[in-house]
Amino acid sequence: MVELDALAKPFRFPLAGVHGAERRDINGKTHIVHLPQAIERDISVQLHTALAKLPGAELETKGMAFALHYRQAPEHEAALQALALRITQIWPQLALQQGKCVVEIKPKGTNKGEAIAAFMQEAPFAGRIPVFLGDDLTDETGFAVVNNAGGISVKVGNGETQAKWRLAGVPDVWRWLESIHTKEQQQETTMNDRRNGHESFSRSI
Repeated sequence: MVELDALAKPFRFPLAGVHGAERRDINGKTHIVHLPQAIERDISVQLHTALAKLPGAELETKGMAFALHYRQAPEHEAALQALALRITQIWPQLALQQGKCVVEIKPKGTNKGEAIAAFMQEAPFAGRIPVFLGDDLTDETGFAVVNNAGGISVKVGNGETQAKWRLAGVPDVWRWLESIHTKEQQQETTMNDRRNGHESFSRSI
């Protein structure tokens, strides 16, 4: 969550990271799924040892989760998939999460959908319409929860998805958000004109 806070600075929002294994609610309370230190240490040793023999593959450690990246070494995809599967077979409390050129090992039952569902049960989110944008396989659980809640799910980029809407890329996301902001400003101006008795004048222009 440190990286997310740096992106949002100076604001401090409720947020979730590591596929929901870390979550901070509106009151600032942090909910974290921990792995026993012995298990975390053993997994880390096994992964570092294995990846030392797979040049180009990268290991990202997240405390309770591990990401095996093969974007720079696609020839190692099969080996990394097999390695991740073996880890989850040794420790059944862990699960695999597929992504774009990455396979992650994380605590079972943690995903973005679960994190969204938890937020939607709390104030100020309860009873509101969720909006969720994502571009990866890991976002599909979030789309499912948002769809079930009658919200707005947006897939960014190509690929099969259960999202209800799609935008081509990040520039389109910015344009969409800017259009929403512009529309809200126009609506606010209209409401102010009505309160100030300017409605008939505005309509005549």
